[in-house]
Amino acid sequence: MADNLARPLRLNDLARAAGLSRMHFAAQFRATTGLPPHAYLVSCRIERAKALLSDTPLPLADIACAVGFRSHSHFSTVFRRRSGVAPMQWRRRHAARDDVDKAASADTTGAVGL
Repeated sequence: MADNLARPLRLNDLARAAGLSRMHFAAQFRATTGLPPHAYLVSCRIERAKALLSDTPLPLADIACAVGFRSHSHFSTVFRRRSGVAPMQWRRRHAARDDVDKAASADTTGAVGL
């Protein structure tokens, strides 16, 4: 699933790939992961989006497409619902945190002991 986040993934296709009926696959998937397949897929997409937001300068629309959302507005809605903040707020917070971490690292490596 994680390797195909940008593609539309349908329950029928996943079940067929696993050699199970749709209902049996969904039940087994939930028993194994604790989540229904769609909820797990959305969670994977949001986690990948967080990585792209913090590690790349890609525009929001490109990230939305890269993780399988058809529009950046739908992506933003789902991201906010799952994360509690809008994607750009999340990016700013994590960029600021990265800047603080880099500054702290520079202070400790360049500090002279007294």
